[in-house]
Amino acid sequence: MTRRDNCARGLKRKALLQGAQWMVGAPVFRRLLLRRLKRQLRQSYDEKEKDPERLRYLKWFGRHLEAFAERLILERPSAARAALRFADTWVRDMDRRAAMRAEGLPTPVTAVIEPTDRCNLKCPGCYAASSRGGSDMPFERLVDIVQQIVDMGVTLITISGGEPFIRELEDQVISRLAEEFNSHAFLVYTNGTLIDRQAARRLGEVGNVFPAISVEGFEHETDARRGGGIYQRDRCARERLAEHEVMHGFSATVTRENAELIAGDEFIEKRIEEGDLFGWFFLLQPIGRSPRPDLMVTADQRAMLRESIFRWRAENRPIFLGDFWNDGHLAGGCIAGGAGYFHIYANGDISPCVFSPVSCANIHDVIEGRSEYRTLAEVVREHPFFAGVRERQRTITDRRAPCILIDHPELFRSLCAEHAFKPGRNMPEDYLQGEIADAITRRAEEWEKKLACMPELPDCVMVDVAELQTA
Repeated sequence: MTRRDNCARGLKRKALLQGAQWMVGAPVFRRLLLRRLKRQLRQSYDEKEKDPERLRYLKWFGRHLEAFAERLILERPSAARAALRFADTWVRDMDRRAAMRAEGLPTPVTAVIEPTDRCNLKCPGCYAASSRGGSDMPFERLVDIVQQIVDMGVTLITISGGEPFIRELEDQVISRLAEEFNSHAFLVYTNGTLIDRQAARRLGEVGNVFPAISVEGFEHETDARRGGGIYQRDRCARERLAEHEVMHGFSATVTRENAELIAGDEFIEKRIEEGDLFGWFFLLQPIGRSPRPDLMVTADQRAMLRESIFRWRAENRPIFLGDFWNDGHLAGGCIAGGAGYFHIYANGDISPCVFSPVSCANIHDVIEGRSEYRTLAEVVREHPFFAGVRERQRTITDRRAPCILIDHPELFRSLCAEHAFKPGRNMPEDYLQGEIADAITRRAEEWEKKLACMPELPDCVMVDVAELQTA
């Protein structure tokens, strides 16, 4: 493609974005806007996505997002305008990532950053082992980090912790970052309890911050783990966010005790009723504070959750849903190690995945010249542990079992045996060998047996994919 073609496409995208932002407020044009955006994204994926299997399922996924998009425009017009800016940046970054892939470089689309590992709660089994004391990342260093990951082609910046809103209350870290990088989106995982009226107002003003508030099920289950009254405090937070047109969603940790509840229709209906526009599902990982491997989901429960989420999408529920372990078809397999994302702890340690409790380098050492790596991009591209993660990913052929941590733990253990690393603060003593390691191995074996008698994807998906292929 020539420079003139790129310039023309850029001007066309800019005109579409400006027109689309005006059209958000005009109901008669909303459906036209959605059609144009879908066509723009579809064309970009058709041109840039070289994995035919992933492309098929991405098209299927996009086909069932219209109800979510319509609801976003109707209920949160300010957030919809920010989402349009994000979509435009995503298309632009797809071009950049495609060029990087052609050179054999890793192409993360997001990175998880912790501004703090302090937390105002002390939930049992916290994967991050957060407490009231801990590390903070200085704001100026966060700006430097975000700029580096944006330069790597990252479009979505994910903020985790600890509890990120501790920093928002202290020095407005989240809203200041969002203002600094206003063409990108910030997904913030939070317990929701510190989102007061001032914080909600600031998020509404910047528009591109999307909090994901933790739930354990309904009120009883959430309060049982997080503390009495937490569920109601989170309801108040959601109301404040909605008042300022902030798009918010949920984050659900699925355990052996709550899997049936979370996979039930009543749960997703409740989340939509309380204003959530997106949701992320995470299988409990036996790391962090006092981990209990007996709470890991069974193979049958994981399959049930997978079936429910795919069915909810096929039913066009008006909510965006992501299943961190069961969406291998949509993600193209495991995304850790820079293939799709990586993680930076609040103390600066850099790890391949938020759930891989290891440190491979430290961003402070990199930036201050105390490391053999000159940039964050060099760490992701060249560190033997990161490169080893991507190498092992390529050996996994069944995308229903994409993870080198829980689906193929022997791969992760071999990495740890071959390459130097520092245990993360959330690595249990018996994670690589002992009781927890044995429990992870048993779950992986159970899932492998389950897959032998499971279809590639649920029937509702296969039918739709077949229709798309013949369309």
